[in-house]
Amino acid sequence: MTFRRNARRLKNKTALIFPAPGGGVFQYTWEAFNQAINRVANGLLSIGIEKGDTVSIYSLNCPQFLFLFYGLVKIGACVSPVNVTFTNDDMRFVVENSKAKMLFIEDTFINQVWDALPKMQNISYGYIGNTGAKAKPDGWVDLGEMLDQQPDTEPEVSIHIDDVASVTYTSGTESLPKGVMLTHGNYYAAASAVHSGNYLDVREDDIGLQALPLFYTGGVAVATFALMIGSTVTLLYMPDADNIANLMDTYKTTYTVLPPTLYNRLLQVEGIEDKAKSLRKCVSFGATIPEQMIVDWNKIAPQIDWISLYASSELSALGTSGCFKSIGEIPEGDMNWTGKPAPMLEMRIVDVYGQDVPAGENGEMVFRGPAVMKGYFENEDKNKEIFKDGWFHSGDIGRINEDGEVFFVDRIKDMVKSGGENISSAGIEFVVGTYPKVAECAAFGVPHPDWMEALTVAIIPKSGETVQAEEIVAYCKTKLPRFKVPKYVLIVNEFPRNPTGKLLKKELRRIYKDLALPEE
Repeated sequence: MTFRRNARRLKNKTALIFPAPGGGVFQYTWEAFNQAINRVANGLLSIGIEKGDTVSIYSLNCPQFLFLFYGLVKIGACVSPVNVTFTNDDMRFVVENSKAKMLFIEDTFINQVWDALPKMQNISYGYIGNTGAKAKPDGWVDLGEMLDQQPDTEPEVSIHIDDVASVTYTSGTESLPKGVMLTHGNYYAAASAVHSGNYLDVREDDIGLQALPLFYTGGVAVATFALMIGSTVTLLYMPDADNIANLMDTYKTTYTVLPPTLYNRLLQVEGIEDKAKSLRKCVSFGATIPEQMIVDWNKIAPQIDWISLYASSELSALGTSGCFKSIGEIPEGDMNWTGKPAPMLEMRIVDVYGQDVPAGENGEMVFRGPAVMKGYFENEDKNKEIFKDGWFHSGDIGRINEDGEVFFVDRIKDMVKSGGENISSAGIEFVVGTYPKVAECAAFGVPHPDWMEALTVAIIPKSGETVQAEEIVAYCKTKLPRFKVPKYVLIVNEFPRNPTGKLLKKELRRIYKDLALPEE
């Protein structure tokens, strides 16, 4: 395995840095990191976890999460992380649907899920002592004892590239989360792409800042791909702008992956000009990059190479990416540009019949290649739907120009259907995001009795700025055709978000579903 080779090759180099939530910093050399993984792997084998079994993890970011994840992978077991923001019903669904044999829970969350545990059948429990919030319940396996008592010899288990390494459940736009099956081969293919200079360009000498939750595919992928090449990862328990900035400064981090909301918040941190001096590359994902955000960052950290990333769990956290330093380098001046496909992916833009559309026209983005997931776990109906003609159908609309540059247009489900027109919410966000007072914006549709949907834009103003709805409408009238001018503009303090900071449009649609309906 890669980590075994890294431990031999990079023995005393730092692999992992973890500033603990209660104070103190844990650091692991590559030798110590691999030894901890082996102890957990041997401990799991000693309690009857075998190749092919599934184990769930319910925890925020901490070294124990990674020891468990990689220990399970080393013995050919499957990891099924649980999103800690899920309801107890969804947590039970993930554990039971994945056929988990065991569930490890961080002490911080034991009281939160305690009442749901008796409802789950044939599950044994493991204890992750991290914050001291709760002592180990009787009968639970203590991960700490594995780390203290088990041998650090390499487990001898034969692994095939088609073996499933993880089943990570989507946060869900549908009634139930879907389990994304990624194989060992998927992870290796994706890591190869991430290290490529014409994709994300992660390097062995990088010190990465890992703020994304590990229970997401993207979170564990960002950490794993960096570790596979032998770079150092600084792991945050929870993402917070002040903490992120301080860790950038303390550990001279060179690389990070964050959503636009956190980059905007970092701009408000006192002394960010000095704290961000070590950064060479910043990846932005999950939303249209606000033009003003890049302009502001260029003023304080002109050395940063920016990457616009389109990615999905189903593609092993790959997709398309484009690197730039300033707005003037972005093709067509379109902030929805996402570069070119990852080296391990082949991509097409197709119409509803699966036929290629001409360059420059909109269509569904479809992919194939070794980084595409094995499928959704025990969901054959959905697998038949998304794997048509041997291609993975993303449900996302994009276009490719004559130069092969990819532009994200919208999620099919986020297209606003108003008065017989299909309006790209991402396109509206690009325009509204150029207004100098706007920090972030989100365009979405609300039900309307005459137009089917009314285009609505919610706006978070920049710190210290006051924005009126009327000025946004007036600005849009100078930039957009009449049918794309928002019918409603909402000035808000915050958006509903998932734990990565990605805004949840489905929640905005739910909150404002009655906005355009007549009063009774």
